[in-house]
Amino acid sequence: MKTDTNEEISFTNSNAGIHLNKQEGAIALDFKSQEVVLYLNTSLYQSLAWLLQASCDTEKLMQLVTWTVDPKSASKSALIEVHGPDHSVCLVCSPTHERIQLNFEIGISIDLKFSDFLGLTTLIKEAQSDLEWRRQILQWTYCKHSEEHRSKDWDNKDKEII
Repeated sequence: MKTDTNEEISFTNSNAGIHLNKQEGAIALDFKSQEVVLYLNTSLYQSLAWLLQASCDTEKLMQLVTWTVDPKSASKSALIEVHGPDHSVCLVCSPTHERIQLNFEIGISIDLKFSDFLGLTTLIKEAQSDLEWRRQILQWTYCKHSEEHRSKDWDNKDKEII
């Protein structure tokens, strides 16, 4: 379900919530079953979105997550790994335990049941296809890169003067 106010865009379901603060450029992920809220910058969020898309394209993983194949039939030592860009966020699945662990470069790991993982994936897909959500992410990314570019220009200008 999407809600949109002047301050925030939110997508929620029974498994998770994702909230974008329009003024601050921050994204909050609400993992409901763990009662954990994780605050991400736009680049870490985009890495997570990329990782979830890549995991949805991993047929073996999705067969287990959607119970097309019974996870209990997997080898006890089986692990499925999907790595995000620059390992900023990575995923490790233990099929026989019906768990997926998301590991963030900020030193936090979130352990999800398959249903929680599917709920989060659904929300990210919904957000990624929302025009206003994408517009806000692009705006922040553009502003961030513009500031970095201006900062580099000033640094180079000082070097030229000396």
